[in-house]
Amino acid sequence: MKLHSFQHYSHDLETVVHDAWITTRVKSALALADSTLGLHVHVKTHAGRVALSGRVNTHRQCEQAVALARSVQGVVDIDASELLTHVFTPGSFPDAPNAEESSERRSKSSTKIDDK
Repeated sequence: MKLHSFQHYSHDLETVVHDAWITTRVKSALALADSTLGLHVHVKTHAGRVALSGRVNTHRQCEQAVALARSVQGVVDIDASELLTHVFTPGSFPDAPNAEESSERRSKSSTKIDDK
């Protein structure tokens, strides 16, 4: 009975150590890619499943965090449902989601007010 208990305990310990290693590698990948990702994205791992949480400024940063986490060996699945975007900080004006800058301007006809 004690042998079975020890084997179970050692397997659990191995899983915990492996998860800690994955968490460390994901956090390192985030920090190396973009220091704000490393600071604002929290990482938890359980049985190879990585949960990302925190706040980032754009959807692009969210997608980048998920892609970086996915690239780490040993990651089985990623849950980014708690990774929030659009942080409004005083004095800043965040971009709209998936907004692309364009040099085109509206034509004068689109700004006319219809007379009724």
